[in-house]
Amino acid sequence: MGFTKEHKKFMLESYFRNGQRVDGEWIYEAQSCLRNFVKNFPIRL
Repeated sequence: MGFTKEHKKFMLESYFRNGQRVDGEWIYEAQSCLRNFVKNFPIRL
C-alpha cells in the first residue's frame, strides 16, 4: 500500500510544524512526525 496525496501532505506539514528553534538553528525530528501520522492515520488491517 502506498501513501496518498493526503498522507504525503500531512507528513510534510507535520515535519515543519514540529520544528524547534535551538540556539538560532531549526531542528526537525522525523520521530515526532511519525507519531503524529500514526495518531491521525491508524493502520487498518
